[in-house]
Amino acid sequence: TRFSGIPYSVTNSINVWSSGMWVSTATGSSAAMAAAGGKHMNTSSRDLQYLIREHMIENHPSTKQELADFNNKIVGSEEQLTLRWNSQKGRIFIDGSHLSHNLELGDEILINAKAPPLSLFTRDAAL
Repeated sequence: TRFSGIPYSVTNSINVWSSGMWVSTATGSSAAMAAAGGKHMNTSSRDLQYLIREHMIENHPSTKQELADFNNKIVGSEEQLTLRWNSQKGRIFIDGSHLSHNLELGDEILINAKAPPLSLFTRDAAL
């Protein structure tokens, strides 16, 4: 079992060889995520979005559509994304390069939207 006694299941899993993965909130989807090919999300959404970057096997004809379906998805506010690091060494970056954490083979990362919401302040377009 992993993460609070929840059993691990490979039913909804994919093994990814890529240059990385981006995860963003709805407000982050309008800039970097959209520029990388992600979907624009409503800023009031509590969902997360992930985008797998540069699959190393994405041009394989029998799996191209299957991989495209997994490349960019929305993770609902009540869902979670579990990642298992399968390389010897790596690093996870949070909010660009502001915060990072080293990873080693077998490390697991749980990503969900359970954090308190951030306030979004916008400039009035009429000003």
